[in-house]
Amino acid sequence: MYRTFNNINRQRRAAEAGCGLYEDDDTSLFGASQSVNKDAVDYSFPLEIFPKAIRDIIEALEEYENYNVDFSSASFLTVFAAAMGNTWSVRFMTGWISRPIIYMVLVGSPSCGKTPPLQQAVAPLIKLDGEYDMIYCKEMETYRRWERMSAKQRERHSLPEEMKMPKRKCHVVVDSTVEALIGALRDNPRGVLIYKDEIDSLLSNFNRYNGSDEGYFLSLFSGTPFKYSRKSNNEHIFLANPYCSIIGTTQPGCLGEQFGGKRMMNGFSSRFLKVYPEIDKMSSWNDTAMPDSVLEEWERIIRKVVAATPSTDQEGKATSIELLLSQESKLRIIQWKDEVNNKVYAETDSDAVRALCGKLETYLVRFCLVIQIMHGICGESGMDEIEPGTAELAIKLTEYFRNMESRIAPEIEPGILDNRFTELLGNLRDSFTTAEAVREALQLGISESSVKRFLRDGGRGFVKKKSHGCYRKI
Repeated sequence: MYRTFNNINRQRRAAEAGCGLYEDDDTSLFGASQSVNKDAVDYSFPLEIFPKAIRDIIEALEEYENYNVDFSSASFLTVFAAAMGNTWSVRFMTGWISRPIIYMVLVGSPSCGKTPPLQQAVAPLIKLDGEYDMIYCKEMETYRRWERMSAKQRERHSLPEEMKMPKRKCHVVVDSTVEALIGALRDNPRGVLIYKDEIDSLLSNFNRYNGSDEGYFLSLFSGTPFKYSRKSNNEHIFLANPYCSIIGTTQPGCLGEQFGGKRMMNGFSSRFLKVYPEIDKMSSWNDTAMPDSVLEEWERIIRKVVAATPSTDQEGKATSIELLLSQESKLRIIQWKDEVNNKVYAETDSDAVRALCGKLETYLVRFCLVIQIMHGICGESGMDEIEPGTAELAIKLTEYFRNMESRIAPEIEPGILDNRFTELLGNLRDSFTTAEAVREALQLGISESSVKRFLRDGGRGFVKKKSHGCYRKI
């Protein structure tokens, strides 16, 4: 085993009780300018959701490779969920059964280090796909040979009279067309992960060939059964339990086109969890090599997840391993809904915020499942039910993504401020200088380059430049 890295030289605020929300907080998701939140919002990823084995890998990647922790954490979380696929599910209520479907986008400027941690996270699944492909090629060779034989030749070689064409097994799909995805889902009932380094290559193809493409992904998020007809060969495909997670990267300047407008209103945007850490410089290189055992451990964990097999029903079809929530866990989640999420919903007039509230409830239950199985796979807990500690960790993770959305919203919609800049403007005089803004921003944990860019861009419509280095609030 590799050594543990617990004291990384990085400032991370401890998670607060109440998941980062306080009694006197302005609970407006997008930091409405009418009131100022005096408690700094914690935008750091709650690493405590991971079992020690996975947390050590993420911290080792930060120490040796200078990978951003938020990007690594989101990538590892999504890939682990994709490895789980349909094998596990969680029942919250009689008619509410969830599987760990996650739509994730890593947001950052070009060359800020989004891609490397994503590549490392998905590498074990791609390696498995390579192994599956070798088997598939051999099976296809056997099938083609059988296909060319006559009935007498098959009898002479002791081959069956009927033989089904082999199916291509995979975990990762890179083809962004709906038809290719449906075929992969048909052949892989456990589920697949759409992996796109640039998520725009997926989103920009929506409705290009078929006006219902976006609708399929809206439906896939819920994992509900649906039918698909291929007009090219008159084939009808029924997917009883489609599982499809998505992960990719994008730049802040693309968010408006990708997730704004109608996609913010119809719930498409809120289906995607977004990770947008504050990064102001390219990562440095390290001359110390990371031990091979670090990533070998991640591969071992993923292979252990993939090796888990669900039970089968009377017809021989695989059924998921269903977990229930303990009574204490269920009551804690209900408390969060009543005291936090319902409050945010009631205190906003924004349809986008309300859509997010609904999707966060969906994700909270899914996070419970993923976190419980992660700790179980790593030997830190059982895998029979959702434990109270798991529910607490899932709530922290859910609130992290709510806070992330408050950072994302100004990039999608002009005229919106996130909580940090709302507080910054509240602490400045009506007229102020660049130096005063920078000084106040540093006290709030906002970098100098970020506040200068904020002023240069007109403060999202809340600031007007008077003269060189001088501004006033509008």
